[in-house]
Amino acid sequence: MDANVHRKLQELADKKGMTLYDYTNYIVRNALDIEENGVPIDDLKELMIVLGKVAQNYKGIISIAPFSVINQNGDWRDLGRRLGVISRESFKQEKESFLRMCKSMLQVIGYVKEDGNYIRVISPALISDKILENLKEMLEGMLETTGIKGSVIHDRGIIGLKIEDSPS
Repeated sequence: MDANVHRKLQELADKKGMTLYDYTNYIVRNALDIEENGVPIDDLKELMIVLGKVAQNYKGIISIAPFSVINQNGDWRDLGRRLGVISRESFKQEKESFLRMCKSMLQVIGYVKEDGNYIRVISPALISDKILENLKEMLEGMLETTGIKGSVIHDRGIIGLKIEDSPS
């Protein structure tokens, strides 16, 4: 085992009042349970980091609802703007934090594919014009509150975000 990983495990085991053996089994057992239930650990890690930052920097109400719930024009764009501000204020590197936030928001829809400056998700849930339009509005709102230049690409069953390379 990597020496730094061993040291961190020992520190956390001590804080929990557990032996290193018991704590390591606890961590591995839970990770296996998560993976066996179809949630990749890397995706969960990204989502938890983003949600943790949101919880630290946003003092308001967060509710979970289907993307088709909000009917009023502008609500999704406004949500996107707020998420963009949280993203910008939460992490040191704006582009990386923005991509993390977008990825976390899109993971609830389907499998997210990343390729450099491009993120996309393909999902049967995106067949609905209303859901697609709401997500488009949210992503455009996020772009509005950052210094990042990009565009939202959407079509039936797919939505994506293309970030323009900044001049060197």
